[in-house]
Amino acid sequence: MVYVVVNTGTTLVMRCPECGRLERHRISRFALVGGRSSLQINCSCGALKLLLTSRDKKVNLQVPCVVCGAKHARLVSARTLWSSGSIELFCQTTGLELGHLGAEEQVRDQARLDEALDGLDFMADNFFHNREVMYAILNHVNDLGKAGRLYCECGSHRIEMDIFPDRLELHCSRCDNLYIVYAETREDLDAVGRIWKIKLARHTFTRLGQTRETPPQP
Repeated sequence: MVYVVVNTGTTLVMRCPECGRLERHRISRFALVGGRSSLQINCSCGALKLLLTSRDKKVNLQVPCVVCGAKHARLVSARTLWSSGSIELFCQTTGLELGHLGAEEQVRDQARLDEALDGLDFMADNFFHNREVMYAILNHVNDLGKAGRLYCECGSHRIEMDIFPDRLELHCSRCDNLYIVYAETREDLDAVGRIWKIKLARHTFTRLGQTRETPPQP
């Protein structure tokens, strides 16, 4: 006997552009049938996180951007939306990640990362100089690591990260090379959005973002 498995929904993992709260939302494919052509996904605070509009087997995804403040639209086929794959929602200005749509198992790792960050004491509103920029850069650096594009010149991919109010400090666990990523301003965000890999150079201190003469002190 052959069994056909039909996906009846997808899951959105996204941080609220207004309050910063991370939530998961289960979206049923039946919410866009029966004459209903649009669906809003809201944060528990009431802010809009995603607007889905369906027409002619296509679904337009409109996302308010926490990074640049604009609204970004992405058109996907209904088949893609309800498949078992994953759709990345990103800022079209900087290329940085905003959230994920996909099967539960596909978005679980991203949810675990964000939930772990939320559980740390430094995630209080007044710790980071710019919380939205820091969240976006943390996600981008994490994506580079998962793709194997965060590594040291010595050959090690074991990179440790220290988080400060205005920056990330990346250390090679083998040779202690240091790479600093500033995460405080829109310029920092734009700089990070343009890179597709981070390589820690041997016996050097490297920085991405603001120009400073000496490494900042903790």
